[in-house]
Amino acid sequence: MNIRSLTRGDGVVIGAAVVLFIASFLDFSSYDCPQGVDCSRYDSPNAWDSLGLLMSVFLAGVIGAALVIVGRAMPGRKVVGLDLGQFGTALTVFALWTAFWTILDVNNAGAGLILGLLAAIVLVAGTVAGPLIPAFKAPLLSPASPAQGVGAGQAPY
Repeated sequence: MNIRSLTRGDGVVIGAAVVLFIASFLDFSSYDCPQGVDCSRYDSPNAWDSLGLLMSVFLAGVIGAALVIVGRAMPGRKVVGLDLGQFGTALTVFALWTAFWTILDVNNAGAGLILGLLAAIVLVAGTVAGPLIPAFKAPLLSPASPAQGVGAGQAPY
């Protein structure tokens, strides 16, 4: 895969997937410590402590993003009659849907869950709007410039 073939939309998808992966290591829920109680031993769980949350939000989003990028880089591949990009988009929407309902269910959402929801929103926006918005269709990197020959650099003093 040529990195110069990536678009800005692909960059948004990759960036959101990285943030989603980082959010999986942050606290899942917060805890308000009452006055006079020693809360130093309280260990807030992260997504890796809950297999269902890990698989349905964080890994589904990251795997969906990878499928979208691979599907755009190698068009024509099919999984169960669906293009890889379509399958990846469905996984990212599933991750957003699960993150949304999980954050509504949790009493005190922690940084990991909030950041995971925001990353899932950006991830779905990048996968769905990437091929539609002209600014996202632009190349991520500028085209390679020709190499300077020997002696064609800066003029002598």
